[in-house]
Amino acid sequence: MLTSLADHPKPSHLPVSDVARAFIPEGQLVRGRVIACSGDAALSVALLLVAQATQEGSWLAVVGVQHIAILAAVERGVAIERLVLVHPPQQSKEWSTTVAAVVDGFDLVIMSVPRGVSPSDVRRVHTRIQARQSVAIIVSNDSSSAMSSQLFHPDVVLHTTTSQWVGPDQGAGFLQHRDVRVQVSGRRVPRPT
Repeated sequence: MLTSLADHPKPSHLPVSDVARAFIPEGQLVRGRVIACSGDAALSVALLLVAQATQEGSWLAVVGVQHIAILAAVERGVAIERLVLVHPPQQSKEWSTTVAAVVDGFDLVIMSVPRGVSPSDVRRVHTRIQARQSVAIIVSNDSSSAMSSQLFHPDVVLHTTTSQWVGPDQGAGFLQHRDVRVQVSGRRVPRPT
């Protein structure tokens, strides 16, 4: 008997590592949602969020993110055999068409939103993310790209700040790791009581 993929519904959540579980609402990545990661460790946190899911079989597309280091992805635990890098055109219409096509085929998408993307193109991509039940993580390091990511109205916002570099001579030599503070906010984050 033949079965189709439609006969096997996707689970509503994707797993995260124990470290990421500490700062993600619901302790898992919820399908159909958008997460914004900003600050100096935005990409590191984004890779940490998706690592466990890639190890358990989910595919990851990294779209339009400049200067991604494959070694950094490996160090965060990403299964690189399930990683695809995509470099779309920067024009709004072409960018949104490319991202929408990527969303069709991947559970996880880490992306950078270029300047000048139109609100209608953002809505088109956001609708596709929800319809295909993907998880999108938007990374931004500067204020202009952070403004573009806000067009998506992210469900969760993770703002990162490096508090300390660790290594010989307080990190001035060979860097061993860094301590990062993550500030969590967004419309899906419970308000403190």
